[in-house]
Amino acid sequence: MKKNTFALYKMSHCPYCIKTIKAIKNLKIDVEYKDINESEKHNKTLIQEGGKRQVPCLRIPNENGAPTWLYESGDIINFLTKLSVN
Repeated sequence: MKKNTFALYKMSHCPYCIKTIKAIKNLKIDVEYKDINESEKHNKTLIQEGGKRQVPCLRIPNENGAPTWLYESGDIINFLTKLSVN
């Protein structure tokens, strides 16, 4: 993964993930998608680093190397909307 790329951990059938992806596409933000049902590696990373198996979850890279994990579709959309405005 590129250092400055956001990653959205998702499941294809999750309505909150679909809502979040639609918003991301409308905002034209570069996000890498990681389906936790299609990859055991993505599933393990989400649980071990993010803290829980809940989607959608946005992995936000930080300059100090430790990412921030943001859960909840509304919070993710609000964060990315503010980011795209600035």
